[in-house]
Amino acid sequence: LLFLGDQGHHRPAQRVAQLQPVLERQGVSVTYTEKLLDLNSETLAGYDCLLVYANIDRLGADQEKALVEFVSGGKGLAAIHCASYCFRNSDIYVEMVGAQFQRHGTGTFRTEIVDRDHAITRGLMAFESWDETYVHHRHAEDRRVLSHRVEGTHREPWTWVRKHGKGRVFYTAWG
Repeated sequence: LLFLGDQGHHRPAQRVAQLQPVLERQGVSVTYTEKLLDLNSETLAGYDCLLVYANIDRLGADQEKALVEFVSGGKGLAAIHCASYCFRNSDIYVEMVGAQFQRHGTGTFRTEIVDRDHAITRGLMAFESWDETYVHHRHAEDRRVLSHRVEGTHREPWTWVRKHGKGRVFYTAWG
């Protein structure tokens, strides 16, 4: 797994420090980078999945091409929280993720598991947490929504999966 972070307020280096031991116990090797230039075909060839947890506004044409080829060729993209606001200049990235961050407030809320048959949510119980209350737009029609954040009568898609070419994409707004 290649974990792309940044120096932003979500503190991805701290998150990878928490996540890495858990994943490595499961046999998943994790490499952390903040270098956008690591999104190239040669570097990505050494990984099965790219995890994005960053607020990087622009994606260069060469990096976009390498990322699209990586995912559509059969690899994975895990876009976490602020990753839905990453690479705003790339329509294909927004399409791959399945929606784009539009705005947020903050609050304590509970999500509703809507797909209990998927391997990700099977056996998962809803839980309550404080987080940024993301609202997305540019929603893809071909997502499999796994959970919603419920606010009044509004059900905001919160976690989903989708396919892009031969690859798979996972997104969650949990931060």
